[in-house]
Amino acid sequence: MQRALGFDNSPDLSVPLRFFLNIPVFILLAGTLVLWAGPAVFSSRWSLATLALTHLFTLGILGSAMLGAMMQILPVACNIHFPYARHTSCGIHALLTFGTLALVMGFLDMRPIWFASAAVLLAFALLGFISITSIGLWQHRRQVYKGAREILVTVRLALIGLVITVILGVTLAGAMAQGNALPALTDLHAVWGLAGWAGILLIGISFQLIPIFQVTEIYPKLLTRWLAIVILGIVLAWSALSLSDALPSILREATELLLVAAYGLYAMTTFHLLWTRKRPKAEPTTLFWRLAMLCLIACAPVWLWLTSRHDTAATLLLGSLIIVGTLWSAVNGMLYKIVPFLLWKHAQDAMIIPDHDPAQARAYLRVMPKIAAYLPESRANGQFIVHALAVVTWMGACIAPHWLAYPAGGLLLISGIWLAANMMSALMIYQRTLKAMAAMPLAANLDNSPAHPYSTP
Repeated sequence: MQRALGFDNSPDLSVPLRFFLNIPVFILLAGTLVLWAGPAVFSSRWSLATLALTHLFTLGILGSAMLGAMMQILPVACNIHFPYARHTSCGIHALLTFGTLALVMGFLDMRPIWFASAAVLLAFALLGFISITSIGLWQHRRQVYKGAREILVTVRLALIGLVITVILGVTLAGAMAQGNALPALTDLHAVWGLAGWAGILLIGISFQLIPIFQVTEIYPKLLTRWLAIVILGIVLAWSALSLSDALPSILREATELLLVAAYGLYAMTTFHLLWTRKRPKAEPTTLFWRLAMLCLIACAPVWLWLTSRHDTAATLLLGSLIIVGTLWSAVNGMLYKIVPFLLWKHAQDAMIIPDHDPAQARAYLRVMPKIAAYLPESRANGQFIVHALAVVTWMGACIAPHWLAYPAGGLLLISGIWLAANMMSALMIYQRTLKAMAAMPLAANLDNSPAHPYSTP
């Protein structure tokens, strides 16, 4: 594993940040949709409101987070650079955002124009992202950091999953634009999107970020070398079995069991590493990741319930545990590590110190907030409590929608508002810091400069 990260390779702040700022916006939209639709959201996986909500999460929230994270992490962790990152990220972000909104409107309004627009916009966004990532991987293949193999293998495998997910998704959206539904492809699209793309990418990112930022032991080599490959192989086998009516269903259920076991092994290993981390006090990110892994572990008994009874509640609960409980919890937790660090790093990069003047450096340090000042733990812990309540209530709403649908939507909305407020507060601190440094004269002796309220003496 690559422990020494090349932070000097970080792209422009706007590259990942524009994607991260999407996240609270789509959370607010998701919470509002649940409050508007009510129990209908949890009545069936085929409900139009449910499909709209699902894609608000998978594209608007998780898609934005994963694309932004990859454009930040690959240069830093692997020395893989995206061509024209500032401009291409702007275009991909706009296409992804408007494509997601068009798809959501398609499910809510059922007009073909929405689905046609979504198919075009999302195809350009995601295939464009795949293209520039592939170009970066090829152009910089000889400059990859030693020890970055684990994350690169999982990124390549995740990109395969994303390609198949996009092809299936665009096909489904195009069919909806023509007034047709292709239910046979829906399960394939869902499994490839969650297990073949998002799940594998989460595994690869955690192999890198958990040991470094959570100060844990590294993952076992056998797991980092083979887990993602095994998972992709299982998803391929499951797809082949799903498309064949001649083979007994028990074979498909056996591959599902293997997939559940593979992700369960990853979840239990990650939870153990987080529980035995070298820092005794759990940080907000630690709490989010622990919750995410508990939800992933809980998928196993819910899958057994679904296999034995094929119950609607079990179907909704399994999907919610994966999307809301696992993936969204992990993304929310990562934001509390990545965003403060990026703001602190780019504030430092903005310092102008002529001739390495120590007096000028000391003056800048007086107005330079520390990383913890951007998003204090007290604010993050508060949002975690609301988030955890939202997750628990959401799972309950899958079983008792008439009682818990509105509380689940309300708690999600509060959590989204809290997250948005925390991120905006961090951005305001960053902007104030830049203004304070810009207003500071370049002088040889600034030892009497006043201290910044967010800095430490």
